[in-house]
Amino acid sequence: MSVSVVIPIYNRSKQIARAIESVQAQTESDFEIIVVDDGSTDRSAQVIKECARKDPRICLIEHGQRKGAQAARNTGIRAASGHWIAFLDSDDQWLPDSLELRLMIARSKGLHVVHSDCYVLKPGREQLQRFGHPRFEGNVYRELLCRCGTLFPSFLVSKEALTRIGYLDETIVSYQEWDTAIRLAKDYDFAFVQEPTFIYDCSSADTISKDLLRTARGYEQVFSKHWWSILCHLGPKTLASHYRRAAGLYHEAHDEDEARRCLKIAILLWPFRARTILNRIRRFMKPVMKG
Repeated sequence: MSVSVVIPIYNRSKQIARAIESVQAQTESDFEIIVVDDGSTDRSAQVIKECARKDPRICLIEHGQRKGAQAARNTGIRAASGHWIAFLDSDDQWLPDSLELRLMIARSKGLHVVHSDCYVLKPGREQLQRFGHPRFEGNVYRELLCRCGTLFPSFLVSKEALTRIGYLDETIVSYQEWDTAIRLAKDYDFAFVQEPTFIYDCSSADTISKDLLRTARGYEQVFSKHWWSILCHLGPKTLASHYRRAAGLYHEAHDEDEARRCLKIAILLWPFRARTILNRIRRFMKPVMKG
């Protein structure tokens, strides 16, 4: 078996068949599909079983209770028999040559990690747009400590590499791909496929990425986890910029207390932009009622 495709799912009975069909339509046919149902309460499991009856390459694993997408991906990775692991979210779709393009690059360059660009489908729009993934190639550890990038469906990673980093961190609530990429980049070079290989569907109203507070917390989780590495490799200025970015995310989520906390830490780390940051703190301050 060449590739194990891991698809975590939770209550996506209307989308999962489309995701599976996009894998079945690949120009590269040496794969298995491992769908991990993370405690769905809708018809997701039944839909997957119907697909599996028609295609023996499909395997369903069911979690008795919800554990989260990262845990579901880890379950799939551990069960995989393929040399390569590729990820697909249940509401996204691969383009037909997705596996072929990434496998070709991985094999020709002898690398363990390949990622790619994609198209994005935005709410209220029918036309696909180029997402514009950052191009991470070669030794990208320092670059990834500086900025986030990649999405799970863009990854093709050897099972050996994922096993070596200890699988995925199940405690990260958002920006899980960024954390995974940082940990992989510490030991492995990256390759990039410029052609889009999948459709990132952001049109649904219930996508996790629209939970703004979860997004802010996940972003802070990731750079806090790699705090010392960021400080050692890139210095306090970069770490301060992450806190400023987190503050902006908390502000968007209407959590002004957390926004001010992050801005204050940014001042302590890099006081040379103190005036700018203090102005932001004042903007985030709640109005005081006069007696």
